[in-house]
Amino acid sequence: MPKKNQKIKNNITDLVFGDGSHNKYNSLLKHGWDVLPVLAEFLTMDLKIDELEKAERILKIILRTHIHDKVTGQDARDLALFQKEIGFLFKYKSYAIKAASPLGYSIFTQKQGEGFSFQQHISHKTEIFHILEVQKGGYVFICDYDEWNQFYEKETFAKWLDGDPDDRYDRYRIEPKPGDVFIIDKLRVVHTVLGCILEEFATVSTDMVDRLHDQNEGKTIPSFYNRNYAKEFIRNISFPGRNRHVSISSYDHSVSEIIPVKIPGGYITRLATQPVYASRYSVEPFSVTECQRDEACAISIYVSNGEGNVIMGDHEEVKKISPPTIGVYPGDLLMIPKGIYYAFVNEGSESLNLSEHKISLEVAFNKSLF
Repeated sequence: MPKKNQKIKNNITDLVFGDGSHNKYNSLLKHGWDVLPVLAEFLTMDLKIDELEKAERILKIILRTHIHDKVTGQDARDLALFQKEIGFLFKYKSYAIKAASPLGYSIFTQKQGEGFSFQQHISHKTEIFHILEVQKGGYVFICDYDEWNQFYEKETFAKWLDGDPDDRYDRYRIEPKPGDVFIIDKLRVVHTVLGCILEEFATVSTDMVDRLHDQNEGKTIPSFYNRNYAKEFIRNISFPGRNRHVSISSYDHSVSEIIPVKIPGGYITRLATQPVYASRYSVEPFSVTECQRDEACAISIYVSNGEGNVIMGDHEEVKKISPPTIGVYPGDLLMIPKGIYYAFVNEGSESLNLSEHKISLEVAFNKSLF
């Protein structure tokens, strides 16, 4: 290993597994993009969550420093290929695998009957839950924090979780369908999802919650959870063809269908907007979408079905007869910096389906998170 890379690796090792000082971050920043190939080794390890999130913090600091200003088309493609190479960051929990991206897009694979603790956000965070699959008995629970304080009793609540009926808690339980979208964008909202496979479009990829009832406390992580298992599981997830927005009010909820919008080359289904933009694309066979760019947001793209290419570059590059592209396949995850043009190309005979998460860099890499 070159001497410079060894120095980078030593600094990362100290920050991830030790108690490295702030100066170690400053030292890494001096190496710029050269940190990423070395950091990739740590990001693709099966680490404890706190260790992995220390490596993720290094990645975010590098990204915050180097993609705030305009990047070249080649730098953008190099970054996209880096994200494609490392894929998701796998965080193993007793009840689920969280496949996370540094910008806040994640996929959760919850076990039947298990899921998030009952929690509220302690600082502002937006979460959009897009339900992909619902296992037997799966549900969403949402209520106001003041209402929670009025009815919550630890012992009776634990019995309710074990199957005892209780009207106090049943009224806040919603049985979702695949394609349902729930938005948690306010403080003092108690929420959870249990027994579901879901996409999460969030403002940050790390936990920022007050756990009001943690039914997972003390449970062990399954021994067979590892990177290969997680990648294969996620590639085989079914994505719904129809989507609905579920709006919650006290003791009630309403449902409205989200209608796909025709665009050149296919359809876009807008699941949510501001401060996180969450969309699903369906690119028709042998079709290409229009080039687009976002001057404020960085973008995560996840390929759930089909094969194709993503055109990616600056204005002059994408105008070429043969613009630069990156090939994509089911399970691929890309990152696109702000200001870069991109489009989706489907050269196959089946639909190319993708999820798109767009977030302002000021939100994704807010200095208060570091």
